[in-house]
Amino acid sequence: MCGIVGTHDDWLKERGLAPEAAMRAAVEELRWRGQEGAECIRIGSWWLGCARLAITQAGSRQPVVQRGRRYAAVLNGAITNARELWAELVPGVEQRAAPPNDAWLPLLALARGRRDLLARLRGHHAYAVVDGQTDEIVLGRDRYGEKPLLQLHHQPDGARRLVAFASTPGALRLLGMPAPDMSAAITPWLRRGFAAITPTRPQADLELVETDRAEPAATTTTTTPLRARVVASVRRCTDTTVTAGLFLSGGIDSSCLAASLHELGQALPAYQFHATGTPTAERDLARAVAKRCQLPFRPVDGGPDVLAALPQLTRCAGLPLGDPSVLAVHAVARAAAADGVRVMLGGEGADELFFGYRRYRALARLPRLPWLRSTAPRWAMGYIARWWRAVVTADPIEELLAVTPPGFAATVLSPALRQVDAPAPLGQTARGVELARAARDSDLENYLRLDLLPKIDIATMAAGIEARCPYLEGDPEPAAAISHDLGKRRLRAAFANDLPAAVMRQPKRGFSLPLDRWFRGQLPALDRLREPRTLSRPHISAQGVTAAIDRHRSGRANLGHGLYLLVAWEEFLRSQEQESPEPVIKPDVLL
Repeated sequence: MCGIVGTHDDWLKERGLAPEAAMRAAVEELRWRGQEGAECIRIGSWWLGCARLAITQAGSRQPVVQRGRRYAAVLNGAITNARELWAELVPGVEQRAAPPNDAWLPLLALARGRRDLLARLRGHHAYAVVDGQTDEIVLGRDRYGEKPLLQLHHQPDGARRLVAFASTPGALRLLGMPAPDMSAAITPWLRRGFAAITPTRPQADLELVETDRAEPAATTTTTTPLRARVVASVRRCTDTTVTAGLFLSGGIDSSCLAASLHELGQALPAYQFHATGTPTAERDLARAVAKRCQLPFRPVDGGPDVLAALPQLTRCAGLPLGDPSVLAVHAVARAAAADGVRVMLGGEGADELFFGYRRYRALARLPRLPWLRSTAPRWAMGYIARWWRAVVTADPIEELLAVTPPGFAATVLSPALRQVDAPAPLGQTARGVELARAARDSDLENYLRLDLLPKIDIATMAAGIEARCPYLEGDPEPAAAISHDLGKRRLRAAFANDLPAAVMRQPKRGFSLPLDRWFRGQLPALDRLREPRTLSRPHISAQGVTAAIDRHRSGRANLGHGLYLLVAWEEFLRSQEQESPEPVIKPDVLL
């Protein structure tokens, strides 16, 4: 698990940057992702760098360079089927307790003409391999986009060429990327808590994009039972010589991972976060699961103090963090790191693969009454209010995904950014299971990739821990295998005899912090929203923000999540203002 970065030598010189100095600065920018080593090299016309968090082969280094220096590679993350691939590339190596650094796999696959192996890489990873003889560079990324990898392309004359890549926007800034304008993203971000805020054109002749995710290798229909596939994924994710642990929420997804660990005879510590002052139902379930599966239970408690980590995490990410649960995940990761844990398993992806969200079932049965649009509540966020807005809106998927009521953004944003609600079309639109399928596909492409996976990556990496998601690693339920039976009945049935009955009976509950209560108390974060520096922002209506705070504090609406989003965006703006808007390292400056 690392932070990786690379750039073309000519690009840096065109920007007036000293290549080696700029690369070393970019690697240092990534040090929060890896404290065990920071190196950069030049191969051909390319520079490669890595800040390494050593999970496999603690004594090895990155970038890795083939003898003779024709090929070099960097890799962030883990290839969980490495042993299987090593058996083909270097037979016998797979028998070692700790096979070579995973970065060697894509390098050797290219060097030995086995590009077909790249499509078979499993796990969570992003990599780059350079052929120093031809100057070819190959970038790759895991199927679901668990590990970040941004590309910067230059196209002054219409000819598009890759000039740099990195794990974070901050590293690219140090390689000559200008500060992008992301103001257009705030309107959808303020409604959903996430948005595609990777800017597409930070400058007229530049384009910033995410690396394409790998297409799954062609497979035949499997007859392996679901339970066996989940257990096998857990086995591969825990094939490490360092101490591993489990995020155990008490829900069905992480509980099935706990049952898998028990079957494998791995008594890993199980960590559970509980917000002080909230009901203990999830804590009680998690404790019962840990006891049943014979896992040491590690409770982690937190209150509004977890908000103090937001500036640091925002600075690390280089992006606004709209999902407040990133703070709870980070608190758990810090506790696990203090215990010596280096790898943590989590249940991300199960809700998308198994149609687990409650809104999928709601969409499958949703009536469409757009002519009643004027009756939709503007401020309530209860289930009935959200359901009714979905019934009358043109886009029910978006409405059920929203984390703030429509009245909030219309109040706190400046008039130029407020979305004007268009009348819903009266024509036929998707209905029933077809609508639920569309929501699931959207979640795989957007919610999972833009919110859930970046959240766990940032929160754990900032604590020196690698997160692994078994449900996404081995495809225990292929995304294309869509059933009319929405929900997790098959997953529950697969582990029915392993877990307490209360776990099987519980309804789906999304994890959330008690932001409504916290933002009715005295918080430094709330004070920040009242500062002149915040209220003078061009995207803000100062009167609207004050009105929203008053509405929340008086109890007329529950706007805790919305107020958190305003704070998170302000933290992002302030972190950007602390950086040089146009980083320039003169050629005569050496590190």
